[in-house]
Amino acid sequence: MKLRKPCDNCPWRIDAPRGHWADDHFESIAVNCRDDGQHVMLCHKAVNMPGGADNPEAPICQGWVRVIGFDAVGVRIAALRGRVTSAEVNDVSPPRLFKSFEAMLRANGIKVPKRNRWTP
Repeated sequence: MKLRKPCDNCPWRIDAPRGHWADDHFESIAVNCRDDGQHVMLCHKAVNMPGGADNPEAPICQGWVRVIGFDAVGVRIAALRGRVTSAEVNDVSPPRLFKSFEAMLRANGIKVPKRNRWTP
């Protein structure tokens, strides 16, 4: 399952419906994908795949890839493994996306968790 654009209901899209995801899900991705830089945020559709998030073919969230970009080690590793392309990361015409994790979390009504102690 290869996704090459953000889903219509991707939480990173400004025009996506709100209230679709649980608070603890967002808190988990903020800690795992925002703070350590090694993990990748998977597409919310990955949970419906065989193996779910543990499936190495699970699609990476295309909204996250476009916002976070190559600043995250996880995105660079995903690109080396062929899971995302440079064109996706550098997409100049994506749908309107939130500019940061904090903006996306706030828009989804999630209290922004504190950064972990290793992240400035």
